[in-house]
Formats: sequence, C-alpha cells, structure tokens
Amino acid sequence: MRKSRKSRRPSARVRQSRSHSTLNKPEIAEIVANCDREPIHLLGRVQPHGALLCFDTQGCLIARSANAREWLGAVPELGEPITDLHLSPLSRQTIRAALADREMTSESVECKGASGERFDLIMHWTDDTLVVEFEQISLKSPAATQFALFAQRAIQRLQAARHENVGQLLQAAAEAIRAMTGFDRVMGYRFMADGSGEVIAETRRDDLPAYLQQRYPASDIPQQARRLYVLNPIRLIADVNAEPVPIEPPLHPQTGMPFDLSHSVLRSVSPIHIEYLRNMGVAASMSVSIIRDGKLWGLFACHHMTPYRASHAVRLSSTVLTQIVSILVGQIEATQRADADRRIHDLRARIAGELAQADAPLAGLARAAPDIAALVDCEAVALVVDHEVVLRGKHADAVCRETLLELAQHMARTRVDHLACSSAADALPETLAQGLAASRAAGCLAIQMQGDSRITIVWLRDELVETIHWAGPPDKVVAQGPNGPRLTPRGSFEVWKQTVTGRCRDWSEFDQLAARELRSILQEIALVQMRESERARTTLLATLGHDLRDPIQTINMAMLLMGRGLASGNDTVKRVEGSTRRMQSLIGYILDVSRIRSGMGLGLKREDAPLRELLESVAEQTRLAHPGMMLDVHIDGDLGNAYIDPDRLAQALTNLLGNARKHGDAREGVTLAATLTSEGPRIEIRNRLLERPAAPFERLLDPFKSGSLDNPSNRGGLGLGLYIAHAIVKGHDGTLTGAFSDDEACIRIVLPAASALPERTS
Repeated sequence: MRKSRKSRRPSARVRQSRSHSTLNKPEIAEIVANCDREPIHLLGRVQPHGALLCFDTQGCLIARSANAREWLGAVPELGEPITDLHLSPLSRQTIRAALADREMTSESVECKGASGERFDLIMHWTDDTLVVEFEQISLKSPAATQFALFAQRAIQRLQAARHENVGQLLQAAAEAIRAMTGFDRVMGYRFMADGSGEVIAETRRDDLPAYLQQRYPASDIPQQARRLYVLNPIRLIADVNAEPVPIEPPLHPQTGMPFDLSHSVLRSVSPIHIEYLRNMGVAASMSVSIIRDGKLWGLFACHHMTPYRASHAVRLSSTVLTQIVSILVGQIEATQRADADRRIHDLRARIAGELAQADAPLAGLARAAPDIAALVDCEAVALVVDHEVVLRGKHADAVCRETLLELAQHMARTRVDHLACSSAADALPETLAQGLAASRAAGCLAIQMQGDSRITIVWLRDELVETIHWAGPPDKVVAQGPNGPRLTPRGSFEVWKQTVTGRCRDWSEFDQLAARELRSILQEIALVQMRESERARTTLLATLGHDLRDPIQTINMAMLLMGRGLASGNDTVKRVEGSTRRMQSLIGYILDVSRIRSGMGLGLKREDAPLRELLESVAEQTRLAHPGMMLDVHIDGDLGNAYIDPDRLAQALTNLLGNARKHGDAREGVTLAATLTSEGPRIEIRNRLLERPAAPFERLLDPFKSGSLDNPSNRGGLGLGLYIAHAIVKGHDGTLTGAFSDDEACIRIVLPAASALPERTS
C-alpha cells in the first residue's frame, strides 16, 4: 500500500545515525520482533536498593540475591529452611505465614535489616516459588499513614471535580501524584490506536523542557514491557547508573529457567531502557499503569533528574489513585457514549420517519440527507441508490459521481458492507483513491445494503494536514551490539516534526456506531417495504381480476345475445366498446401505479400551457361524461401559463372531480375554483359530504388501503384515483392536500409559481 505520510527533512544527526544500518526492511522487522521478545522479566538481577530471597513450597531457600547477607544478615543456605537464626523475628513470622497460606502475601510489612535499616518486606507467589523482597526505606521517607491521607484527599478532589475530558482528569491526577511523590516531572500518557502514545498532561520543574502534546512511537514500549505494565501496574527505577545485583543461582533448580520476576518490585532494568532514560537525562523513574478493561490504556510516567526512591507506601497510594483515575476515565467515556447514543437515537428516529414515508428510497434518503450528514462528523455525504447519486455538503459540486458509483461497485464486488478508511490511498484501489483525492476527500466511511435497490451511503472527510510533534525521530536506529544487530534508543528528544498528508481525521467509534445504526434502519425499512410490496402485488392481482370480471362478462354476454339473434349488431358494438374502454382504463390505472411504486415515475411531458383553458376543458368534459352532475366553476381572472403536462394534470383533476361526485352529496354539487396566489396557481375542489371519512386524508393516499374494494360509493373502482392524482401533482413540483369538516371536503392543489420554476431551454 502506498504510504500517505510525508516527513520534513530530518536533521543531519538523524540522517547520520541511520547511515550506520545497511539492513533491509525485513531484517529490521526481524530485529524489532526480537526486541519485542526480549525476556526483560527474566534478567536474573535486581536493583541494589534491596535484597531478594526465593523459597519453594517446602519452605527451603532456592535462590537469593548476592547482597542478601549484606542487607539482611544471616539467611538460610540454599536448600535449607528458615530457622530462628535467620533474619528478624517479624521477617521470619511473615515468611512462614505466607508459606502456610498464599493469601498472606497481599500486605507489605516493615521490618529491620542486619544493621537496623528499615525495609518494606513484600512477597508474591510465582507458580510454586515464593519471592520475598526486602526494599530499603529511605530515612527521609514520611510515615505511610501520611501518604494514605494525602491519597484519600486527592481521590476525593478528583471525584468531586467535573472533568469534561480525560485530558483535564489526567492533568489533575498528574499534579496530585507529583505532590505526593516529589518527582521532578509527572506526565499523563495515553496510548493511541496504532500503539504510539501521546503526553496529554504534564506537571514539571520549571527548568525542565516541556513534553506536553509530544508523541512517542509504539516501539518505545515493546510488547513484553506492555504486558508487564498490565501484570505489575507500578514500576520504580531508583538509579539508572546503579549496578544490578545478580541472583544466585541464576537458574531455577526445578525448571532450569531464569526466575520469573514479572511481579517483582526490585526487578532490574533492560539495558536498552537504561540507555533510553540516560539519553533523556533521567536518573530515576516511576511509572503507574492506567488499566481499562484489562488492557493498558495509558500510564503516568514520573522522572527525576537525580537518583530517587519513592517508598512502597507512596507507590501503593499512587496505584490506588490511578485505579480511581481509571474508573473516572470510564465514567467520562460512558458519558460521551451516552451523549452520542442520544444524538444518534434522535437522528435515527427522524431518518426512519423520512424513509418510511417516501415513495422511493432515493427520495427518502434525499429528504433525510441533512440528518444523515449530521449522524457523522463529515464534510459531505453521498447517497448512492443503484446508479443514482445525491450529494450534500461541502465540495458537493467537486465530488465525482463516477467515483462514488465505482466505490459502491467495489464494496459490492468485495462483499464489504462497512468500510472506514482515514487514508483512501492505503485502503482502496488506486483509481478509487485518486478519484476521491480529485474530489478533495482524503478518507471515507461507507455502508452498503443490498436488496431490491443497492443503497450505499458514503461520508467524506477532507484531508487533515497534521504536524505531529514526536519526542525525537520516531524511527529506531539499528547498531551493532555484543550479540549482533540491535535497536538502539534515540539519543535526542528534541521535538521532531512530521507533517502528515493524505489522511483525514480518524473515524471514531461513535462515527462507526452511527453508520451501523443507519444501516440497520435501511434493513428495517427494506423489510417493511418488501412486505408491503408483496401485499401490493397480491392486491393488484386481486383487484385487476375483480374489476376486469364485469367488462369481460359484459362482452361475453353481448356476443352470446348477438349469436342467438337477441341483440342487434349496433347494440353489441356499443356494449363491447364501452366494456373495452373500461378495461383500458383499469389497465391504465394499474400501469400508472406500477410505474409510481417502482420509482420510474409517470414520464411527464411538460410544456407551457394556458391553465384557465385546461380547467374549463376538464369541467366541460366532466359535465358531458356525467350529465346529471352539478359542477360550479369559479376561475379568478387570468391564471397565465403553467409548465405542465396537460394530459396528466387533466387526468388528476378528472380523478379528483370523479371522487367528489362519488363520495359527496349529489344534491349539493361540486365546486371547482382557481386563483393565482403568491405561491403559485391554487386549484380547489370542494363538495358536501354525506358522512365525514373516518380515516385522515393522508391515509386515503395509500393505494392499497383497506376498504378500496367493494366500496358502496365506488362500486367497480380500484380506489387508486387519489393516489395517482397525488403522484401527478408531486411530479409537477406541486402539493396536493386535503381537509375534512363535518359536512365538507376540500382538496387543494398548489402548483409552483413561474418564478420558482427552473430555467428551460428550447
């Protein structure tokens, strides 16, 4: 895949350090993998500010650090159990209790060493080995109760404050940890999706350089170090220049492997990490892990410029405070998720409403486009239904429709229904990526649903030119070490700027959740429409069979009578002609409804035509067709020309007048009125009612509403006239509305004003 990141020219020193390596990329990748496999928990050494003893399950000593006798005085010989001649009484008692009950290792105990030094005695079990560590307590270290009180107050302040984001929370926690521990610098560090980390909070000594907002590459913390950060959430390095103390013997007598010090507080430090800290000018460090859902979310990194030890009590207090931070991070994220859920739910409801009411998918999506765009933070949204494209938003005119159609085809071909890419160049075929780039889009989020229509929704984002401030060059340098090529930590931590192009802002989990929610809406609507379509097809067939029966029977009867000599030829011709016209009318209705339901439209042929003449012609034809019908016509002045399909608009008006005659009070007649308003020509058809309809007008627009067949007021009719009339008016960019009072019905048509019509070319 083509890389989209471009960097400014690095410094000469960086270029020189890179020139030492003549290895190719696969070789460097193997070295990185070897670094990730470095057994930093099996180094066989401890830091020298304490001593270590290891016992088996029988209570026999199986290993000790080389300085154990110096710190602790008499200790058992290897293979011997502890006796009253060894260690201090409290030490013996604590170790024996842990050997008898593994649960007794949870608390640390303060005890005395050989020369009266104070130690924190800390124990843990690793498989069948009891690891006992004696960590020296500094003479300047205050009582543990003082730190517990400080931690309690800090936790109360964190919980009482209302932090809008995790950056504010980590800043407050970093300040509390620095005040409690006394380190020169404390940084709140959050891991990114790619494994790199960013400093989002910092408190430091005034003379130290700032690292806030600097990024650290993922390789700075190898995988096995991240694993240890989860297993042992606090880590102290008291003096980077101190000589580590070996464990004797170096191998476990039962397994033949180095002793596992994953949970050790005195575990020595990888030489590469020591070099890293020295290059930063750090003499002592402490890190406290922020664990979320069992994973390393971030950490607090504490640095001191001279050797420094934070006591076990301080570290425990920091651990408790950080656990509270983890809970508060979860609460902030939960609040953000709840806010996003509410917003998505509201938009989801509005979009579903628009789609459910639409006659065709594209029309519903077009009406819902503002809400669809608002679902996801984007610059533009594209709605692709089969081969039709609707665009909304910034740069909509610049987006290539062919590119979007190609993207929809690519998703269908690869059977991908959810696609999120921050860099089109990295995730899509080259032609597609180039097409999006030409449309000013660097990345996209897309969903697709296959059904009667293939629907693809594409959210587009502009390129985000971002300058990342790395804490030194992010690339590791390969150099020759004692055991061959190895990675070396960088020697400079001055800000190294990397300009990233060809990418957009990352699509968040909330963006992708919103996209999936819209896809579920489309699936639900498609299922409902499929059921309605099946019902519609069944109803059409039943209706056609029902209404064609009478004219066919009439034709059969006429032919039978003529064959028996009971009817004249002229009589029969009239009967056959009338029945044929009826059949043609029925079939025309069915074809119109099928075209409307399929989204093909009625194929209007619009032209400028005098509206008054059309209304008068319709009125005259209605009177001729129904001689007994009372029809009053009121046309207010000259209505001018309208851009219409005269035949289709006449069909709509004829249908509406026919409905008024059939469903109204024949004694009162029907009124056809028209006037020219600021909105455009307004046509009204009013009639007196015998009975007010029980259903609202909108329900009467449904072509397959219950009660259409065998309606006493409309025997032999399909009940489709109002639906077709509504579609005709809508096709003229007009509106058709209806209102009922207790004794009157009023149908109103408003056509667009001449000034609102698009320009037409001859």
